[in-house]
Amino acid sequence: MMIRTLQILLLVVLTIPKPSEPKAVLQVAFGVEENQLILKSLNSTISYLGDEADRKLYRRILLHYLEFLELNMRRNDSISYERLRHTQALLIPLYDRMLSKNLEFLRAELNRLGRDSRDREKTQTKLLLRLGFRDLAEAEQKLTFARNTRPQLYLLKLREMLFALKILKRAGRFVVYLGLLHDAEIYRPIEIMQFEQMDAEIMSAFIKDREKFRKMHWDNHFKVLDGSGIYFEVLNGPITNELAEPLPGIDPAYVRIKR
Repeated sequence: MMIRTLQILLLVVLTIPKPSEPKAVLQVAFGVEENQLILKSLNSTISYLGDEADRKLYRRILLHYLEFLELNMRRNDSISYERLRHTQALLIPLYDRMLSKNLEFLRAELNRLGRDSRDREKTQTKLLLRLGFRDLAEAEQKLTFARNTRPQLYLLKLREMLFALKILKRAGRFVVYLGLLHDAEIYRPIEIMQFEQMDAEIMSAFIKDREKFRKMHWDNHFKVLDGSGIYFEVLNGPITNELAEPLPGIDPAYVRIKR
């Protein structure tokens, strides 16, 4: 087990709650779990569609989140809450940007596949296109709702953005199916498949665009094709002092103040 994981486990043991605290601790634990899910869910999208700036910011956000976890385990409640809010404030614009990139990419793919399928449509083509565009519209609604939510309601914004991300993953699966119908060099009738079966089908059906559709397929299942992604690299990696250096124009330097 990695150093950081051992440290957090030790802190859990040292901060076992008193009998009068179980309700409060359960509420905190649920909040920790939800925020971690929101963070983790962006991992594959960052790896697939993120540029260098997106990756750098995502890494920094994860480091802030680890700082929050440690402070929370030490029961520095007010300070840890500040760290959590800061983490969420950085995460919201990153989520917004990645959702916008995903929407743009999937819409371009659906439009292209719709054009390419004209005069050679197969039985499932129109249905898959309709389902894909339906999901894009639904994801856009979720993103708009998140943007219009009151600025201080960080967690509510992020919940809506996570819903939008999940919908986009579903839309991406329709794009992969359409690709198998109209882009693949080797055509076979498509059917609903498990993750591993679909990956094998993409490997055998594509030559030119194999890597593109494999990455898309893995991202649609919140998986990273090459490696484990930044999320696991940071959470399982060594302790660093990266937060002591500012991210110009985005995030000031941070050093924990002893209190």
